[in-house]
Amino acid sequence: MIGAMTRCRTILLAIFVLLMLSACTTSHLDPPEVAGRPALVDDAGTPRLWVLTKQEEQRQVSVRGSTLNSGRFRIDTFFHFDLQAIDPETARPLWKERLLTIGDDKAQGTRPSRVIGSSAEGRLLGQDGAVVWLLLDNEPWAVGAADGKPLANGEGLEQRNPALKGLLPSESKFYGFDRGLVLTAADARPFVIRGPDLKAVPYAPTPVPVAPPELKSNGSPRIVPLRPPIGDVPARLVELDGRRIGLYSEKEARDAADDTFGDHLRYPYSIDNEGVQARRMFWNANTVATQRFDERFDRFTDFTPVDGAPGFLNGRFVKVHGTDDAVLLDQPAGVLVWHNTRIDNRGRLAVTRLDTGLKARWTTELPISETPHSPSIGYWLLPGRLLVMGAAESLDDGVTSWKTHVVTLSLADGSSATWGLQD
Repeated sequence: MIGAMTRCRTILLAIFVLLMLSACTTSHLDPPEVAGRPALVDDAGTPRLWVLTKQEEQRQVSVRGSTLNSGRFRIDTFFHFDLQAIDPETARPLWKERLLTIGDDKAQGTRPSRVIGSSAEGRLLGQDGAVVWLLLDNEPWAVGAADGKPLANGEGLEQRNPALKGLLPSESKFYGFDRGLVLTAADARPFVIRGPDLKAVPYAPTPVPVAPPELKSNGSPRIVPLRPPIGDVPARLVELDGRRIGLYSEKEARDAADDTFGDHLRYPYSIDNEGVQARRMFWNANTVATQRFDERFDRFTDFTPVDGAPGFLNGRFVKVHGTDDAVLLDQPAGVLVWHNTRIDNRGRLAVTRLDTGLKARWTTELPISETPHSPSIGYWLLPGRLLVMGAAESLDDGVTSWKTHVVTLSLADGSSATWGLQD
């Protein structure tokens, strides 16, 4: 009987202690923010969208056993770096891995802890087989492509590579990626770490092919127009069903037709760009073969409107990554067009699929803003699907906030699924 009463008291005491501990600490988490650029990671042949986030936490911690009501508490600040994998088919999170927490581990007393880590940054570098490389607070990290679990950070890399002991650089500018982690050691020697064993070897940059200078048909050097120094170059010209089709405003089309030397046809990025408020329509681009002295070239002659085709606010074609070329779809053949619903901060990004006759098959509005102040928008074209990530702007009591969304669209019918990072 006495033993049973003792066990009962012990259980009650444990419950009381747990309740007191929970009452002594409260926590507030700010919404997570995207760190660096998201990236598609190959998980044994299956694509996953990886998103690295940074999140601030503030904890009220009771000091020396006092309660919050007594006023004796301390504010501790922490910054968490988390890695999440998103399923491109459903736009739902698959897993989440906390990689790093930065805070003041020497905090004591009632004074707030030092705020350590507010300026810390993180970014995904690249994938090397089953290993994905990141930088977190100027430190390299290797994680598994299947689950994001850490394989090694700076200390682990030094243990595997004694030649790097004490020589890992402390600034992110000395790290890069070239089929593995590239680094310039503190003694200025270049290394690359590749393969599952994470072994460092001397680094020789992968040769980059140098394009030969462009020549005119008569063999003389061609003067290439400079690309716009700021911003992305929109794709506004496509060859579709044997026709050259332009997506231009009237002013842009007039400029494109002024093509005495063929530069606008050869370098479409040199055509006037009226910007985000341009209302663009489809034009048949007419060309002619021209000879000027001993040089032969094609050039635009005029642009004629395509009857019955829709117009778009800030319309431009979805591009093949790394090029200025529009994505060409099949089954059925056609193109995708980005456009905006409004010119103000209530506007949203939209996508329309058109067939070869420039008839809209579907239009989907995305919960993503596209303004001069909005975070950058990322997109990935997958079999039968377009994956898009961006943020929607909202204004509440004069305060602007952003909510990041991942949207997956079916190319067949435009149906979509959305996941909110801050939800």
